[in-house]
Amino acid sequence: MAGNPQAPVRPKLGLKADRDATGAPSSAADPLAPQYAYVAQQQTRGGDLGVIFVDAFIRGIREIGYKNPAWALAELVDNSFQAGAKVVDIRFEGADLSKERSKPAQIAIVDDGIGMIPGMLSHAVRWGGTHRENDRDGFGRYGYGLPSAAVSLARRYSVYSKIRSGTWQVVTVDLDQLAGAAARGESINALLQAKASKLPEWIRDGGKIAAGDLESGTVVVLEDLDRLHKQGGWVSAKSLQIKLLQHFGVIYRHWLKDKQIYVAGDRTGIIDPLFLLPGARYADETTVRAKPVKTSAFEMDGSGGPGIVRIRASVLPPNFQLADPAQYGVKGAATNARFGIMKAYNGILVCRAGRQIDVVMPEWTKFQNYDQNLKIEIDFDPALDEFFGLTTSKQQIVIDDRMWEKLKQTGKASGGLQDLVKDMRNDLAGMRPKLVLPQPSPSAVPRPRPSGAAMQAAQKFKTRSSAPSPQKVAQAQIEFDEYVETRSRETGATREEAQATAEREVASRPFDVEFVARDEAPLYQARRLGQQKRLLINTAHPFYQKVYELAGAAKPGLEVFLFVLADAELDAEGDRESFYRAERSYWSESMRHALEELLSDEELNNQASAEEEQAGA
Repeated sequence: MAGNPQAPVRPKLGLKADRDATGAPSSAADPLAPQYAYVAQQQTRGGDLGVIFVDAFIRGIREIGYKNPAWALAELVDNSFQAGAKVVDIRFEGADLSKERSKPAQIAIVDDGIGMIPGMLSHAVRWGGTHRENDRDGFGRYGYGLPSAAVSLARRYSVYSKIRSGTWQVVTVDLDQLAGAAARGESINALLQAKASKLPEWIRDGGKIAAGDLESGTVVVLEDLDRLHKQGGWVSAKSLQIKLLQHFGVIYRHWLKDKQIYVAGDRTGIIDPLFLLPGARYADETTVRAKPVKTSAFEMDGSGGPGIVRIRASVLPPNFQLADPAQYGVKGAATNARFGIMKAYNGILVCRAGRQIDVVMPEWTKFQNYDQNLKIEIDFDPALDEFFGLTTSKQQIVIDDRMWEKLKQTGKASGGLQDLVKDMRNDLAGMRPKLVLPQPSPSAVPRPRPSGAAMQAAQKFKTRSSAPSPQKVAQAQIEFDEYVETRSRETGATREEAQATAEREVASRPFDVEFVARDEAPLYQARRLGQQKRLLINTAHPFYQKVYELAGAAKPGLEVFLFVLADAELDAEGDRESFYRAERSYWSESMRHALEELLSDEELNNQASAEEEQAGA
């Protein structure tokens, strides 16, 4: 079964036959010339061109560590764009988007690029098989993208490709078949030979690209989606479509002006985490707009030649993420679709050639939750790769100390980020007092929650109650003072104004509810806030996601149930108080496990993704 990939036979392309210094056709005249040169070079090496497909290698490479399926599929989109594609069409076979649990049996990535010659097709499915080795002009450099991305999701895949004036050729990679051949000491070259083939009917017809009519192009078909079907939240076709549209909108935000990506029939829209790019989704969601910040660019010499680092920045006003900006300062005001993007990309965004790679924290400061309204983007040329520590999967950046110094400092040929972050924080802080904060009239009394009103009315029926100890009274006052400070800082109100508002809240709401997100914490906690008894419901606990959020009109009843337990704990002293605290942790952990058995995270994620996309549509 030994043998080399077939010798390249060049069709007549109707291109000018310019030659380079070696006499070979120049890439300027023939964009396929580098592929022919690469295949010819491999032919001269002779022998078996195989690749290490032993069992351990296959298992290891499948665990390359893509953050999620979108990052894996982005590798294939990268290849399409670098091959000159204008349109990339991602299709799902055997899936009904109208059915919540419908799964794709296969996924195809179709493009209208220049395609691959048969010999190149045989090399492209091997790790390191690329004619773009150390390329500093596009996305690819190592030749790992196609095979690594494909096997991270599927156990079997096929790559179809066609060049202009050529016919469709295919190579199929079946991991079980290749592992078996390697174990038997057989050559795998014959298994990876390109063969003439027709496109599958479901790909040939329909879709956004009429694949059957393409003059040239490439189609990657992920056929046995064994790994994808184990990815929680990405299994159903609808959830997969929604998340790919969201991720691709961010990853390729600078490319989608000239390129098109379709996912299951829907076109990917630009999503700019800085909310500045023209036509970007959510940029005009409310009348509050992102404020662009003047930045700079500088040039450096890298091992790939001179390259430029470009910086963009924006300040998002304090009410930018509110569904109704006029509700700034109102406790519990609803947020809009912008907020999820702001949280997901909190830090310095790093792009390579306009393609999103990572979000990093600067070495001299840490971005806190309140820095979500500050957005900074760095975009560097591929010539400077060694300064940014780009990984082979193009998901992670480790910025070199020399580059951090250039980015940090102010002056000629520097980024000035340290001063930029400081100025942006000051700008944001200065915006808060200028916003018109809704001020309740002195006579206005905040209405209590139905559950709180019920608890207050039921106090007359309590058969066992006790006044809080002096230690508890002192702790309740400390909690109240801290609450006032937080309100003052978050709303921009003076401490006196914040205290007056808090006192009205406590007086009018002897029982109140607060929602907090605390990983690994109990499902609820209880605390005194001055004279108020407050129930803290943990939104990070499965109870909130799988019971409370799905309860609808029964939510007040669930709050009363938890209030009764919290009230008893706050009134308890000594051993009884210790009992409640210990049992609360035990109950919470038991409920965590039981709810995970009752309702899968996958079903919840699919439903949440669909609702989020509809809300942002």
